[in-house]
Amino acid sequence: MLAELEARSRKEQQELEVLRAAGGTALRERAGSFMLDVGPEVGLFLNTLVRVAGARTVVEIGGSVGYSTVWLAEAVRATGGRLHSIEVDRQKQEEQRAYLTAAGLDAYVELTSREAPELVPSLSAPVDLVLLDHWKELYVRDFDACWPALRPGGVIVADNVLMPRKNAEVIARYRHHLSGIPDAQSQMLALGDGLEVTTKRENVRMD
Repeated sequence: MLAELEARSRKEQQELEVLRAAGGTALRERAGSFMLDVGPEVGLFLNTLVRVAGARTVVEIGGSVGYSTVWLAEAVRATGGRLHSIEVDRQKQEEQRAYLTAAGLDAYVELTSREAPELVPSLSAPVDLVLLDHWKELYVRDFDACWPALRPGGVIVADNVLMPRKNAEVIARYRHHLSGIPDAQSQMLALGDGLEVTTKRENVRMD
């Protein structure tokens, strides 16, 4: 299933580059036509992170057609957890559902179009891990929606912090926002198009 999705992603890359070069709203207007996936390097990292953290309550914001969803769902199956995947585009969500079913992972995922400020406060368990991978101007809003529900030691991963470069200004605002949160510890990783990995520090005194 991952191989099929990766082949689809490779076919889309050339057209994506043309739209990005055009600037303006060209890509946004066609966003529903593309996967806009995290890629295999980041997918494997997310899968590993869920497993290492023993994450049981995972939130994906921006599931698209399900590439990162498959990676995360396979990991929560191993940890005995559940993935809550937000995708507001109904057509993409149907593709996401079909891929998960074909991979035998649909039982481990709740697909929803409820956005993070509505969904996350309704979850019964503390959140262990969040993936932000949607419109970058919503990163601060959805980080703030997730942070109170994130357990100490939990992680929020934001994708596309290095590429595409047109997002540099809005990503700078996101990173500045993180710097003002006392219990946040954050690091940028040069994986895929760049990740900002932010963990909630435990209240431990360093005497």
